[in-house]
Amino acid sequence: MTTAPDDAAFEGYLELARHAFAKTPYGHSRLRAHGITALAVRGSEVLGGGLFLPFAQHFGGRPVPSGGVAWLTVAPWERGAGHARRLTDEGTDRLRGEHGAVLACAWTPAPGLYRRWGWEAVAVASGHTLTPADVPRPARPGTVCRPDEAARAALRDRLAPRWNGPLRRPAWWHEWKSRTLPDALTLGITREGTLAGYATFTVEPHQQWGVTAVVHELWHDRLQDLPALLDAVTARSPQVRHLRFRRSVLPRTGPLHWALDHYTVREEGWYPWVLTLLDVPRALEARGWHPHPRGALGLKVVTPEGRTTPYALTFEDGRLQARRGSPPPGRAAARTVRLPAGTLAAWYAGALPLCHAARLGTAEGDERDLALLDALAAGHQPWLPDSF
Repeated sequence: MTTAPDDAAFEGYLELARHAFAKTPYGHSRLRAHGITALAVRGSEVLGGGLFLPFAQHFGGRPVPSGGVAWLTVAPWERGAGHARRLTDEGTDRLRGEHGAVLACAWTPAPGLYRRWGWEAVAVASGHTLTPADVPRPARPGTVCRPDEAARAALRDRLAPRWNGPLRRPAWWHEWKSRTLPDALTLGITREGTLAGYATFTVEPHQQWGVTAVVHELWHDRLQDLPALLDAVTARSPQVRHLRFRRSVLPRTGPLHWALDHYTVREEGWYPWVLTLLDVPRALEARGWHPHPRGALGLKVVTPEGRTTPYALTFEDGRLQARRGSPPPGRAAARTVRLPAGTLAAWYAGALPLCHAARLGTAEGDERDLALLDALAAGHQPWLPDSF
């Protein structure tokens, strides 16, 4: 295993990625420069590899040091030998040690593989397609503009804390993404001189004629801004035959059914993003929580291998303190909730209430204690609009 590959080994990894994904990681030199590369090598033969990217993600309204697993692949003749697990452990260990990451996430069509490692699916991504005729005329059109990146970043920074998952994008992110979409156009809507939303989109040929407008990024402040923004993208042009939102551009509980007068949207499922907590107490303490619940509980986290680690939790005013070890006997904290590591991750992201997890048989504890933890995590829905 190596995390500092030479150029020849990295080229070997890119060849494996090309066979696995029918393409190489876009902007891979930039990802290599700003992230961590982990390769499995036997002699001079590259057996597998992956890219591990440091960033922060919003959870409970606060940025949490995180990392993403990207382009993980193993040579077909080496699959089943445990390389993917070792690569992931190596890369996430370095994310934790070198960048302070307390959790990690990945997009994957194989959530069961990650589940065996203690990760869990948080939200399934979808793409959506509709015709411009289904977009209602905006009641408040606003002023169409071409916002610069500074204005877009300011809007994202204001809106992202409302969700669990959006990245606080590192400085190199914009240039990397802009190079992958050189023909993209970004239009925004301003109200009283303030950017209320923007969409980044490209166009693709549509059979038999015309184009499909493909939205790659969409941020808007209020529901009333959405029709104005989509109207700007289509420009009421007869050439635009379809309007398509790429996967995860819209959150799973998206706004379309509240914004459209005629719902003829075609939804296409993609696959989920998965999450794991690399450092349970630090991740719990870094997240924002609902300010009203207060109390103390014991938490036992169970790995897929059956190892159990106890923690003592105390929480109030939107802050949580987690101490490794069992709570003192005779106190309220002696009440204990028992969670598999994957269930803990899904609850952390606001994706799986523990009361529901208990009905699924993936959480144990008194109903009152599970409800207390659910109230603590309330207020933010999961959404990861960024792909990597």
